[in-house]
Amino acid sequence: MSFVPPPRTSRHWTFTAVATAVATPALVWGVDRSYRSTERCLQAHGSSISDSEAEIPDACSEISALLALLILVATAYAAATAITGLCVGVAEGRRRRGFGHRRWFTVTIVGVAAPWALATYAAGYGIGRLLQPPAVDPSWADGRDAARRTLEFLAKGGQPGTVPTPGFLTEEPVHLDARLHYARHYGTVVTYHQTSALAFGSAAFVTGALLANAVGNSNARSRAERLARPQWRDHELTRVVLTPTRTWCYSFGRWLSFDHAAVMEYHLDPHGVVLLFADTEPLRLTGPAAWLHAVLFAYFRFGVPALTTAAFLVPIRATHSAQQPATAAATSRE
Repeated sequence: MSFVPPPRTSRHWTFTAVATAVATPALVWGVDRSYRSTERCLQAHGSSISDSEAEIPDACSEISALLALLILVATAYAAATAITGLCVGVAEGRRRRGFGHRRWFTVTIVGVAAPWALATYAAGYGIGRLLQPPAVDPSWADGRDAARRTLEFLAKGGQPGTVPTPGFLTEEPVHLDARLHYARHYGTVVTYHQTSALAFGSAAFVTGALLANAVGNSNARSRAERLARPQWRDHELTRVVLTPTRTWCYSFGRWLSFDHAAVMEYHLDPHGVVLLFADTEPLRLTGPAAWLHAVLFAYFRFGVPALTTAAFLVPIRATHSAQQPATAAATSRE
């Protein structure tokens, strides 16, 4: 079982297409139906919606209140989707992604169901393309290059260097002492409170109050379920020390020791490593030095042969292989 996070996808476009295709027609239908009902009621009492000075008869108050509520909801919906489209457009344009991730079918659905949202997305996308893309942190490339060079050195029979850590908790030599982002993967128990509403007044007011209370309870339950499900927790930038047999992490004021022999699976991704254990929660370490941790872990846990056979070192070996032809070409020109 792998806890490596999946790559970013464009599922938000599918969700947006489905949501707008359902919400927009529903709101239009509701507003139109309430408007017609209110207009018929007012005409029956000798008035009209366009007459701003006329008083609304008591018989039409509930219908007019529902119409006002639906108009308010529709306005908030249009404003929220427009602002969301603008923000997403700026973010995706700045990252130089394709317009709408080039998912033209879902983009078309959004354009038909919520053209204002697609318009603000397009404006934001154009603004994002004009902005300078985020600067690339060179420490990541340096960390991966250090892991590649260490892998090559150890595979040729070299011995890993040590890091001086006087007074550390163990007498074992320390081969890595770095700052990495620490996280653990587990579920938990979350409590939440449900409320009950007691409302008096017109039928529309009572219905609205009960509906708002039900929505609030549903949101509280959904939030509690989301927080309780297994996920990465205890995020912290911490000190990580690696010895031949253990990885030590200074987490929330105490040292935690992870025995390398207890690691059941080891995974590597572009940003970090994940260690899975049989009797404790998975550990994730993220940062420029994470790939170096992978090389040293493979060396001490499985020996020199693992440097060329371990599956989780494939990205590092691929980086090494990709750089060899460039080095050979440079040597031949010299």
